[in-house]
Amino acid sequence: MRIAGNYTFAASREEVWAAINDPEVIARILPGCQRLDVIGDYEYESALHVDLHVVRGHYTGRVRLDKLVSPESFELVVGGEGNNSTLQASGSLQLRSEGEQTILDYGGEARFGGILAALSQQQLDGAVRTLLHQSLKALAQQIAARQRAGAHAAQTLAPDEPLAPVVADRRTHTVLVPPSQQLTELRLVRGMLEDALSQKSWLLWVMVAFLLGYLLGRRRGRGA
Repeated sequence: MRIAGNYTFAASREEVWAAINDPEVIARILPGCQRLDVIGDYEYESALHVDLHVVRGHYTGRVRLDKLVSPESFELVVGGEGNNSTLQASGSLQLRSEGEQTILDYGGEARFGGILAALSQQQLDGAVRTLLHQSLKALAQQIAARQRAGAHAAQTLAPDEPLAPVVADRRTHTVLVPPSQQLTELRLVRGMLEDALSQKSWLLWVMVAFLLGYLLGRRRGRGA
């Protein structure tokens, strides 16, 4: 399956680059991420629990970033398994400035095995695009929070005291995400409804139908 698109951030390229290379941020924008292990420079393992319709289940995955050109681009390789399914994906991300904003362009290929491979292309495409968009939306929120924290720190520092930059810790370690900070299924659904309300009204009814299907799916899953 081919995936391509873009997302616009109200931030500089340097701010976006710093965020997407920070394990603390990555752990909070991966859907259902409960734990992220930094196992090397730009290489991560994660434990996810996704409770969203067709991709419901527990997953483990590994992500490796390669060919980094700061603050412009990198390539990535993703592998995962869980819920009697497998995922192999590769792609690239590029950052370009447009005024005071930064546009992230992404593209790649994904291959599914097991239960996920039995789903229709439309189901997979919809699920992947939904999860990806909500992850990027969560990234924008993380960047905005950093900007607010940076502005507050700048006000409290002496005039000649520099503001310390945000630098990702590249040592091997584990990031545990508190439940309140996880990108859970409820946050995903809420984000989808917010997006629908901000766009055309007919999209709201599509999202309501999706939400009903999601709730019914959860009920059936618990009853099984």
